Amino acid sequence: MLGLVKVLVGKDDLRDYRGAGCISADGRSLLLLIIWPASTYRSNWATFLTPSWHYGHSENGYNDSKISLEWLTRVFDPQISERANRKPQVLICDSFGTHETLEILEFCFANNITMCRLPSHTLHKLQPCDVRVFGPLKTAYRDEVERLCRGGLEAVSKEHFTSVYKPARETAITRRNITAVWAASGLFLFNPERVLRKMPKPPSKIAVLDVLACT
Repeated sequence: MLGLVKVLVGKDDLRDYRGAGCISADGRSLLLLIIWPASTYRSNWATFLTPSWHYGHSENGYNDSKISLEWLTRVFDPQISERANRKPQVLICDSFGTHETLEILEFCFANNITMCRLPSHTLHKLQPCDVRVFGPLKTAYRDEVERLCRGGLEAVSKEHFTSVYKPARETAITRRNITAVWAASGLFLFNPERVLRKMPKPPSKIAVLDVLACT
């Protein structure tokens, strides 16, 4: 399950950082790709030790088709290909068009990856990352930021981000939480009723209004 997380530094700080991450129904969380809001990447932005994390950049810090392809080829496929042992893999993602370029679809076809796109306006119910992962992650991140601020730090810059995000991620994204959100979204084990029973039901009786034509 591919998800894009936006971690806010604070309501008074306009900077924000994003990362492309993926969680599996068996409770695993793949190594992530941090997206820096910059035109170039500087190695000193990742001074805190984060082995095997990946980094990309875009002018506005948002995911785009280039970063999506980079994540798929450099992050996702190397981590799942050996475990998959040539068996088909399903990658569930949101409805953003950046995931569906010709290069991405060709790579998926060549590597036995089936991409499943969630319908628009359903992510809050069906996207496991949105259902219960991102909320606890943002809370844990803000706790880490507040801890540093109490120590005298005025703002979290790029140089501080990985040192703050890593412990927050370890706190919030656990195997137990991951398996729970897959169940809550009804995707694994497949159980549509987990979602449908929480949806508002239409009224049992439909009132028919007489339309009178006035002359």
